[in-house]
Amino acid sequence: MILLFDVGNSNIGFAIYEERAGLIKKWRIRTKLDRTSDEYAMIIDNMIKDYDINHIVIGSVVPIITDLLIDFSEAYHNIKPLVIGPGVKTGLDIKLNNPKEIGADLVATAVGALSGHSGPLIVIDLGTATKLTYVENNTFYGGLVTPGVETSLHGLVNNTALLPHIEMKAPKRVVCRGTVTAMQSGIVYGTASMIDGLIEKIETEQGQNCTLVATGGLSKYIIPHCKRDITLDQDLIFKGLIEIYHKNQ
Repeated sequence: MILLFDVGNSNIGFAIYEERAGLIKKWRIRTKLDRTSDEYAMIIDNMIKDYDINHIVIGSVVPIITDLLIDFSEAYHNIKPLVIGPGVKTGLDIKLNNPKEIGADLVATAVGALSGHSGPLIVIDLGTATKLTYVENNTFYGGLVTPGVETSLHGLVNNTALLPHIEMKAPKRVVCRGTVTAMQSGIVYGTASMIDGLIEKIETEQGQNCTLVATGGLSKYIIPHCKRDITLDQDLIFKGLIEIYHKNQ
């Protein structure tokens, strides 16, 4: 079985993959930089204790956690993990000014999207940052990054005296009569409208309509309120990590 890690700035997702059964179990824990590799080992091994792990794949945008998970893999499982980064075969032709700058998350989501969808693609990832990337014919052409939904919301609440912390949900109306619902409207409908608008701009710039795929922990709150037909796939990054693993065997 293969243990997959998706390390983001807010959360660490990890999953068990079995070749015949596919993804069979997933977990998510908070990213905490002050934990040691031993502490992560205690948490993770308690969750995966019923599975016989033979391989480990790490996709990470947090270098400190990458190093801790490498230590965990080698010290606790005697496995040299596959870490997504320069030198790893991905099947992507990365057309960036500096291809080494691309994050493992963008690589994995692009590969995952290409594995299940055809045509030019716009991949939307709603996490700590909201990212839209353009992929066509196994080529990664780039994209854009904006502050994520929760990042924006925390910035708003933490820099104002009277605005409260709110639940992430869509109110019944766009124009609201209360502070909480007005904030919910702005963050949910505002982000959905931004995504619709950016998709239109990307398609206009590229001169063609695109297949739209979304992922990320917050996508389930936002994507249903977009006007465009967007496929929601919460396992996209894990699918990409598996595809990359197979390309490197």
